[in-house]
Amino acid sequence: MKLTKTIFTLLILSILATSCNRYLEDLDEGDLVTETEEEEEIEYKWWILTHRSYAKPGIYLYNETTSTIELKLDLPKGLESPHALAFDGESLWVGGVGEDESIYQLNPENGAIISEIPNIKTEGIAVLDEFIYYSDYKNIKKIDKNGVLIETIATKNSSYNIPDIAIDDTNLYYLRYSENEPVVKLRLSSREENKIALSESTGTYCLTVAKNEIITINPFNEIVHFNLRTGEFILNSPTIMEGWATAIAPYEEKVEL
Repeated sequence: MKLTKTIFTLLILSILATSCNRYLEDLDEGDLVTETEEEEEIEYKWWILTHRSYAKPGIYLYNETTSTIELKLDLPKGLESPHALAFDGESLWVGGVGEDESIYQLNPENGAIISEIPNIKTEGIAVLDEFIYYSDYKNIKKIDKNGVLIETIATKNSSYNIPDIAIDDTNLYYLRYSENEPVVKLRLSSREENKIALSESTGTYCLTVAKNEIITINPFNEIVHFNLRTGEFILNSPTIMEGWATAIAPYEEKVEL
């Protein structure tokens, strides 16, 4: 009896193995599903601002993925000390820290001035919907795109001034002079602030947020990526940029609905 059961079991297993092999042979190579699918490569493309006082000043459309400069725009003639840059999908917004600076709205195709908001001195600009945020020493001002002041947001963890800011749908991020915890996340709804330590940081000056990452540029003009939630280092990418990079902004074309 035991011998009969054993032979029967072996027979069943043999039939199953043969069926499975035939099934695999009938499948095309493209039909096989593997556990690890090859991830689609993310294209990183940025607007980068370089200072007027150093080599090759301007606003560059830089493709980090291919290490190529796709476009270079001249700075507005009245922009004395360019330090701030944002892109809303349609227009570039650029500002500086000279004595009589303005925030300029520029055409991203040719750099032509669309509008000017005078008498604003700033090192950081971020745009959310129809509003512009800019850093004003230890405060962050919110204005509309005509320059009308909406509110002033006082910061709690800033240093002497705020070198740059960035924004997403719910949080504003600002830089401060600290090697260990240089980024502060400010929740727009509650004004709660939390410091973010960046691992393997070698100095931060420019700041933006994109694709769930914190992006900075270090003193060697390398673009450095960190995890947005934890601050953990992801990668750094040498650039071909020359001069002093003072601001970085994501390039994202506005999608017409």
